[in-house]
Amino acid sequence: MSLNRRDVLRLAGVGALLTACGGAPGAAPVQNAVVEARRGGVLRAVFTGGGAAESIDPFAGGSPVDFVRNDVIYDALFALRGAAVEPALALSATPGPSSFELKLRPDVKWHDGKAFTASDVEYSLKYMCSPDRPYPTQLGAFFDVANVRVVDPLTLVVPTTRAVGDPALFLAAFPAKIVPSGFTGASAVGTGPFRVTAFEAGREARLERFDGHWGGSSPADSLVLLSLSDPAAKVNAVSTGQADFAGDIPFTTAKTGVPGFEVRTAGPAARTSFGFVLNATKAPFNDPRARRAVRLGIDRSALVNSVLLGYGAVGNDLLCAGAKYFTAREPLKRDVDQARKLLSEAGLSGASVTFRSAEWEIGYNASTQLVAEQLKEIGLTVKPQIVGPAEFFEPAAVAAADAVAFSSGPSALAVIYGRISGFPPLALGDKEFDEAFGRAIASASEAERASAWETAQNVMYDRGNTVVWGLADVLSLARREVAGVDVRDQPKYPYLGKAGLA
Repeated sequence: MSLNRRDVLRLAGVGALLTACGGAPGAAPVQNAVVEARRGGVLRAVFTGGGAAESIDPFAGGSPVDFVRNDVIYDALFALRGAAVEPALALSATPGPSSFELKLRPDVKWHDGKAFTASDVEYSLKYMCSPDRPYPTQLGAFFDVANVRVVDPLTLVVPTTRAVGDPALFLAAFPAKIVPSGFTGASAVGTGPFRVTAFEAGREARLERFDGHWGGSSPADSLVLLSLSDPAAKVNAVSTGQADFAGDIPFTTAKTGVPGFEVRTAGPAARTSFGFVLNATKAPFNDPRARRAVRLGIDRSALVNSVLLGYGAVGNDLLCAGAKYFTAREPLKRDVDQARKLLSEAGLSGASVTFRSAEWEIGYNASTQLVAEQLKEIGLTVKPQIVGPAEFFEPAAVAAADAVAFSSGPSALAVIYGRISGFPPLALGDKEFDEAFGRAIASASEAERASAWETAQNVMYDRGNTVVWGLADVLSLARREVAGVDVRDQPKYPYLGKAGLA
């Protein structure tokens, strides 16, 4: 069933009515349980979309519905399940001093029946790292993709530009979907459990089961993925029967409840870290005293209660809570007097700063506004710079801001800190941190990696530029019959390859 503009407005109106009426208080969210779905049927799911910018090119679309859709069309070389790396299209990645050898899975077929080979991987690595891609992978900062060498149809050697101790983790954690040789993005041919039968950017995608998938066929005959940008419209697509499942729903929905449907949670280990990255390349946040003053000046509990409505916990200023190597440290307690003292010592009392935000995640704008009010008490004037999601990450504007709203799920630390370190306005620029980060990604030793990540996070906790005020529950709305929805990496972008109806 397609959704047109009239449908969206109607659904949004129903959402406003539900919210206004309140209804019975919602029950506690149900913990996700990956139970087996029955064979057959159609699963209809709705996620936040990106309008006309959506794409069946896995390196061109950046909205949640793009990630969910392309995750079942294309496969990666390796996949993440929690902290564990699992083989997918590749069976192994053996590191050497300046390269690694990839051994590929045999007997894999593309949707068009052609055999998957090392030449496809060589092409994909070059394609995904090209600066011509709207969303190129960050693997190009570590791999010398121009000099990849195919050894035989199932083996290739990938040179590295710096030491990489665990290349399989990098290939699993960074965006690295494999496309066929010659792929241009004009049509979708993958090796995933579903293939495309119809696609309209900003509206819907229709996918049918690919019975030749190397991992076994999916239970559902087909998937219909709907794209909506309004959170209330997503909720009401489920409540009115146009969808069976809605990902990443508002916290208000959990409070009010939707009779006859389940509000589900990905659980405490899969929460999203909410906060800001301070621009440490210029005043005032090039001074560690100013950075610490912000961390001492915010009221974390008030933010969790007001913005997350209590669905979460306070954060400890470190990203990637729940990920492997994450350091559990005690969150700083609010200390307005100490924060004022630090600003005074730095000569920054009364300083004015710009915090950039967009509703990229539900709660970004509300938290920015509330933090601005809280930091008035320490003598810091925060000017919220609220923009649209499409322009939020515009590089020049991010560089000009003093802070940017930011979030992360339990991603691999190498991914998040790699992205931050690779973009100067977000990088800390601390020698000890940079050295620890380098050791963490270079070492092949588990113990050495753990020690290096502990050092890197100690630096970030002590004088870093990440301010994580809360850990938000990831909530979804579903018919009770929806089964097999799996969190493999990011809970906001669940894997639907084994999903269906029970």
